[in-house]
Amino acid sequence: MTSGQILFELENLTHRFRLPQGDVTVLQDVSFKAREGEFIAIVGPSGAGKSTILRIINGLLRPSEGHVLYKGKPLTSTNLEAAMVFQSFALLPWLTVAENIELGLEPRGLDVAMQRKRAAMYIAKVGLEGYEEAYPRELSGGMKQRVGLARALAVEPEILLMDEPFSSLDALTSINLRDELLDIWADRDFPVNTVVMVTHLIEEAIELADRVLVLSSKPGQIAGDLTIDLPRPRRKRDKAFSEYVDKIFSLIA
Repeated sequence: MTSGQILFELENLTHRFRLPQGDVTVLQDVSFKAREGEFIAIVGPSGAGKSTILRIINGLLRPSEGHVLYKGKPLTSTNLEAAMVFQSFALLPWLTVAENIELGLEPRGLDVAMQRKRAAMYIAKVGLEGYEEAYPRELSGGMKQRVGLARALAVEPEILLMDEPFSSLDALTSINLRDELLDIWADRDFPVNTVVMVTHLIEEAIELADRVLVLSSKPGQIAGDLTIDLPRPRRKRDKAFSEYVDKIFSLIA
């Protein structure tokens, strides 16, 4: 996919968490730009602030220093043009599949009929037809993550933020969902054209992303910003793929 105009920019971002034993700096002087249409993966060691970056882009956290520009303007509240897919699914167990997907639509001003229509469309897109009235306890891990993906897509965001979305799934389900994610990202019928995904798997980052941002260990800083210049579908056994793995691993190590 061809990248377009700059969609958002992080400028000199530093973030600290206040803990009883004192402040802990998790990010320090992080800066990067993302263009429309890019698929960006963020990798790095545990505690490097990868998930914190997603929450700052989403406007759920205000950075201690620095700022986020979205479409050239400072982001000062929750970004309603972004949606998050969580590692833990984050489904409400007392709501059905359809109700979980509709959850984010009412605050955006959609009436009940439009909420149901939108939810039904994205249930079909992620392959969950027939499970509209099922509850999360009745679903497999892969199906729960499909609900999470459909819920994020249903608000029709410009940016899809994904926090290790496949890490709790079995290998086959992960492969299938990664393929479906690329199909969704490349489909111009979907509003989503920019994806930022956190992953702890280097190979997953190279398989999916146009760019891989590598964070150093605590506090997280940009140790590398690599363009992945490989045709899709990408094959892990190719020499060029292995060279990217080695380079990213050396940056993290």
